[in-house]
Amino acid sequence: MSQPEYIVGLAPTDLAQSFRELVRPQRKVNWHWLPLLWAANTFFLAIQIWWNSFALLTEATSTFFFPFLFTFLLLYLACAFALPDPGWKESQPGSDTPGSGVSVETLGTEPSLDLKAFHFSKAHRWWFFGILIGFLLTGQVGTQVPRALAEGFSASRAEMLLNGGAAVLLGTLGLTDRWWVHAPLSVLSFLLLGRSTVLIVLGG
Repeated sequence: MSQPEYIVGLAPTDLAQSFRELVRPQRKVNWHWLPLLWAANTFFLAIQIWWNSFALLTEATSTFFFPFLFTFLLLYLACAFALPDPGWKESQPGSDTPGSGVSVETLGTEPSLDLKAFHFSKAHRWWFFGILIGFLLTGQVGTQVPRALAEGFSASRAEMLLNGGAAVLLGTLGLTDRWWVHAPLSVLSFLLLGRSTVLIVLGG
């Protein structure tokens, strides 16, 4: 296993550890489906990158090595940011510091994690969806640009437009905390990523 593949393997591992912390018997959690849906989305991305990592690495010439490396690193960060860590503290009203999502309720000595507050906090939205946009852009540079140079722009135009639309969707989610915006766009992302993951694995 190469070092980039090892980084990709760490991404779902970190996601699983975060989920494990949420379901510990001592942990009180105010559950919400949106961050769980985005955790699933990042898991789909990890499967896709892991499945295609050999093909990606064969295209990773010295010119495009760093975009590939940053793609893998940003995937890891996206999985790390998808769910809250148990030590994060809730921001005070009006504060934009990272770590929102832990309510003031306690069970014993442990704070209660509020997944809804975590998902809609400005700090989380900006970091999480910003990282996903960076992931898309570096993946675009690493795969589509070399292909376009070799086969012509028309060969990769559809994928570039698709990724551009996805970046707009993610940017919208990062900029707003409106539930009626997050709910349909998150479900749409889940359905598209789930479908593409199944097609990639079955067709691989």
